[in-house]
Amino acid sequence: MSFLKTKVWPVFAGFVVASLVMMLFEYINSLFFPLPEGLDWRDPEAVKAVTASLPWTAYILVFLGWIVGSFKGGCVATYLSGDNQYKTAFALGILLTIAGIANVLMIGHSLLFSIVSLPMFLVFTYLGHRYLLYRHVKKAAQAELT
Repeated sequence: MSFLKTKVWPVFAGFVVASLVMMLFEYINSLFFPLPEGLDWRDPEAVKAVTASLPWTAYILVFLGWIVGSFKGGCVATYLSGDNQYKTAFALGILLTIAGIANVLMIGHSLLFSIVSLPMFLVFTYLGHRYLLYRHVKKAAQAELT
């Protein structure tokens, strides 16, 4: 039970939070760059053609969503696990990277976007982990002073 409570649940919750944040950013992006009506999502070639036709600026909010989502997910995983080491947030980063690779393969993002963005899952889950630890240590130090 302890493994589920301290490892599996925090990774799952971090993944859900990260996914929701990413979907929010991608929804906002779709308001600026709407997809053509009648796009058949079951046709991979049509989806890749639409993705290839988007300007590079269409990827900015997607990239930011992946960064903010990974950061928030790393914070949630670290908070729920109570882990001072990067293990739980790292597991989340690996899971997000695998999901990102699947997304890149299915949707057909540009090669440059893929090279730059896929490592960001691990980097920003780590930064979310470190931020939460720093904040926790800072709170503890302030509590000692009062």
